[in-house]
Amino acid sequence: MAALAVATVLLPLVAGCGGGRDDAGPDAKGTQTPAGQQGGSKGADQKSGDFPDKGVIVTASCSVPASNPARVTVTGWDPTTWERTVSRTFTVPAEAVVAEADDVASPLVELCADNFPGVGTSEDGPRAVATTRLRQLFDEDFSRMAVVLIDRETEATEVGFVDTSGKLTKLSGEQSADFGDAPREENAVFAPDGKAVWFTEEDSSDRVRIASRSVAGDHAVTEQGGGDAGYMDGAGLALAGDPVRGLFGKDVRISPDGRKATAFITWKGYSVADVPQRSALLKAEGVKAARTPFDADCHPYGWVDDRTVLCGPRLGDTEDPKRKNSFWRLDASRLDGTADLPKGALGDPIIPATDRKNTLRAISPDGKQLIFASLQGTRLEFFISGTAPGASPKKIAAGGADRALSVGDVLEWR
Repeated sequence: MAALAVATVLLPLVAGCGGGRDDAGPDAKGTQTPAGQQGGSKGADQKSGDFPDKGVIVTASCSVPASNPARVTVTGWDPTTWERTVSRTFTVPAEAVVAEADDVASPLVELCADNFPGVGTSEDGPRAVATTRLRQLFDEDFSRMAVVLIDRETEATEVGFVDTSGKLTKLSGEQSADFGDAPREENAVFAPDGKAVWFTEEDSSDRVRIASRSVAGDHAVTEQGGGDAGYMDGAGLALAGDPVRGLFGKDVRISPDGRKATAFITWKGYSVADVPQRSALLKAEGVKAARTPFDADCHPYGWVDDRTVLCGPRLGDTEDPKRKNSFWRLDASRLDGTADLPKGALGDPIIPATDRKNTLRAISPDGKQLIFASLQGTRLEFFISGTAPGASPKKIAAGGADRALSVGDVLEWR
């Protein structure tokens, strides 16, 4: 979902510091090169250290100055005080794909969208809660960030990762000297355990392979799956389940137990799919999926629990006046794939209907609370609410919330 900071409430991008460590391991033998300026300096009001396992909201923002390397800052915020607890900065390597002009798929392109000098602003408010693949741009403790690297001469693309010290580890090795196609490895994301970077590669006949490379040793490639990617423009890679599987699809959001995924599927619309036994493409004929009925008017923003999807208006507006600019729950376990809305599947509105433009920013790990941005005219405010129908939103008064939630993406509330 495209989103930009509101013109009248533009804040500086959150500045952070490194403080991470080199997790590549002593046996990581990939090509390692400096990635521009080092990302480990500390400021007087900046903190570094380990990201807490719980009780933290993690945001990521991207700064793309006119003459300096792009930088990605990941910050942990205390959701009770809205104080910054930990922050890390990654300096993006010069050869990494950052801009859409490169026409190469990477979650980093989405994260850095609209942050280039001269880009205009809109009145749409902050971005909605991030899709799964944006979170998987980083490893578990946010010490490494996956990147897609491009050779500007051959347009070959390969995968790697960068840490907060500025060290780039290339995983794909040297390009073959034989006559043939240039590699097109894209959509780099980290496995949950941090031991591999997964990616896709698409050929001229629209066939996509899903594969992974180990971050240690010789970075051996493991084939994971693939299929025909026709009519899947704009799809990306997200990982789910244990053992992990790769899902190639549009707007993919994985359920907490890793068994379900919401996605936009061509010819079906927004649907709830079963995560298959092996990596696959989320296509109408390729996976078991139930479309969300038209009457549910559901744009899925995430999961409240393993079976319940949190929805907003599918087209940004709704014909039902009771649901105007609200959110609601959908019991995905009741969907049967037909056009009819099963009885009891759709919950009542969570927050009162208003003329405010409301954007979901975060869902608590237990699924009982949500945080949303609320735009009324040019005034941007943030509220916290329960996820049960008929909740009463409470304005977040702490000033730090504006700094935390106005820019970038909310990757995780844990």
